Amino acid sequence: MQLPYFKRGARIDLTSNTFQTETLDDIFYKDFLGGKGIGAALLYNYLPPRTDPLSPQNIILFLTGPLTGSSFPCSSRGVLVTKSPLTGTFLDCNIGGYLGRALKSTGFDFLLIEGKSEVPIWIAVENQKIEFKDARHMWGLSTSQTEAFVRKELNDNKAQVVTIGPAGERRVLFASTCCGGRMFGRGGSGAVMGSKNLKAIAIKGSLNLPWFESPLFIQQAKTAREKIRANPLTQESGPFRKYGTTFTTEVTQSAGVLPTRNWQEGVFEGADRVYSEAFFERKIRSATCYQCPIQCSRVVQMKDGKRRIKTEGPEYETIYAFGSNCGINDPDTIIEADLLCEEYGMDTISCGVVISFVMECSEKKILNGRCGTPYLNFGDSTGLLEAIRLIGKREGYGRLLGEGVRRVSEEIGHETKHFAMCIKGLELPGYDPRGMKAMALLYATSDRGGCHLRGSTLRSELLGLPSPMDRFGYDGKAGLVAELQKVYTLMNVLSECLFANFALTLDDYSAALSSLFEEPMTSKDLLSLGKRIWDLTRLFNCREGFSVEDDTLPPRLFDDPLPSGPSRGQVVDRHSFESMKNEYYGIQGWDRKTGRPLLDIGECVI
Repeated sequence: MQLPYFKRGARIDLTSNTFQTETLDDIFYKDFLGGKGIGAALLYNYLPPRTDPLSPQNIILFLTGPLTGSSFPCSSRGVLVTKSPLTGTFLDCNIGGYLGRALKSTGFDFLLIEGKSEVPIWIAVENQKIEFKDARHMWGLSTSQTEAFVRKELNDNKAQVVTIGPAGERRVLFASTCCGGRMFGRGGSGAVMGSKNLKAIAIKGSLNLPWFESPLFIQQAKTAREKIRANPLTQESGPFRKYGTTFTTEVTQSAGVLPTRNWQEGVFEGADRVYSEAFFERKIRSATCYQCPIQCSRVVQMKDGKRRIKTEGPEYETIYAFGSNCGINDPDTIIEADLLCEEYGMDTISCGVVISFVMECSEKKILNGRCGTPYLNFGDSTGLLEAIRLIGKREGYGRLLGEGVRRVSEEIGHETKHFAMCIKGLELPGYDPRGMKAMALLYATSDRGGCHLRGSTLRSELLGLPSPMDRFGYDGKAGLVAELQKVYTLMNVLSECLFANFALTLDDYSAALSSLFEEPMTSKDLLSLGKRIWDLTRLFNCREGFSVEDDTLPPRLFDDPLPSGPSRGQVVDRHSFESMKNEYYGIQGWDRKTGRPLLDIGECVI
């Protein structure tokens, strides 16, 4: 039986405006499977150690998974892999919509882009044809304007268009890449594209995907879809369909782990104004991804009758970052902030955290005009929106804030390190680990810096799934995190939406893959593969200079007890955290002194 791949990718050199086809053999696909797995192996092998992420030598990859483009539900996310300019770590992001399906249909399993163009360009990819086109007239345009220009020049509304906005051009270190209003959000991939003078990539494919036509695979896909439709969270009447991720605000507020005013508190007195119902009231229509029965996304519009601003979202992380964390309780302000970040091409989490950091510096009277940073107050909607604009354009104090919170803190002064809320330079998402201790370990050991999407403990510690656990305790948390990291890595290898995991198990994925591969694939096989790739990204980070010393938390989380709410008095105890981390290294088979995987490097790479 033929593997579900074309077994080739396009290696695109922007310096010479040429490309060549890269072929990979069957064993490579079996060992790394797709998506993040193939991306990690290619990045490790093709990128020289200690490469400057904004140099022409950095590479950026767009990839698909083994189920991408099939009828298997929630399996068509596109994957991006590069070295992060914000953190210096391995970076992978993924995106919903239709990009993954479009790339798979070109006949390329991946695009590998390197070099730097002398002038701004964009790339048109249609099946096996790749063209390089002048983008100087698009430079400075927003993401949606760029997409419109590309579509006009192609005379095609069906191509999927990946773009950057002004933030990527100006190398804001948390600039994102955008496709149809959805973001490869974290870590600065937009700055990598900008550093290469690459404004956009249009992708269109028309090739058939014959591997997915077997009756056995079609039946496996049908069974998985039925499970999703039957699950209380993912079914048509469930909260994901109605609210998307916005209902998470109620969950974190009720547990006292909703970061508020730059993580000074865990409950927000204005939270009820930015609960899920407030955004549901502003909903215009639903939006969905290719072959997704959940349909969690929403297009919303401000209630302000003078301005008809609308955006797809905002997601919970945006509500936290621009809402509670900046002391903002106005849904319309959050919607406008979300749209501004989309048009400039910026990560909403990093942008909100760096602004809230400056707000706390103002509150503590630390700034005193230093570094040209402004006096921004918590709750200042006008100041928040202006800050986003200046960061996106890299003008005024936005030049500094576009460096991310770690570098801003270093510039303002050492006394601010205590409340610079980032890990390895990546600003933290909206779950306070003082009230959910496994999340502390997850943040500290994530391969792309402070991130909950590399093994989220939310469902275990707050939702009690599959069974309730003590969220304030440390026992058993190391094993939980290690197991979840394997599973979440696997989802990013498969290009599968994480929401599907509420209804599906590894047995569902192994059954689907077994119907495509010559040899049966078990759940144990999949977990082993997830572990291999997690080790590989750890090896990459160790090669780039990261060690156990970097697997830590901002001092605030160790030293400042939450002052109120259901998690009142909680901190992350340093001794317990170090014990938990030491146990985790043992479970992972990593050296406890260096944090490096003990396996032979030849076991992981080609």
